Amino acid sequence: MSTSEDNYNIMKTTIFRAEALIAFFRRHRIATLNQLKVALGTTVDMTVFRKLREISYVSSCSHGGRFYTLPDLAPFDERGLWTFRGVLFSRFGSLIDTVEQFVEHEGATGFVGGFLIERVSGPC
Repeated sequence: MSTSEDNYNIMKTTIFRAEALIAFFRRHRIATLNQLKVALGTTVDMTVFRKLREISYVSSCSHGGRFYTLPDLAPFDERGLWTFRGVLFSRFGSLIDTVEQFVEHEGATGFVGGFLIERVSGPC
């Protein structure tokens, strides 16, 4: 016969729902990891990343990738860029991926550094 004392070391699993992240993004459009932890009710970074993997998300290509959004909420321009409150997002992913995309699309002739920065971070 099992008693509650037999189960003292069984960890109670908490269920975190990705829908909480989607609702947060719909209200705020972008978020940091700490904001997403609060939205989920966790203190663990990995829990947020597990939930982000369940939904399609984009991390910023500025600010060291510290901001996240949903692609459906990001009205990317014809260059594939979107800026919100000074945070740059790219439909191509990271800043390196975005620069590679610009170089490939514009031709292999190369860019002067300032020109490339202007193209990537210009008015959005």
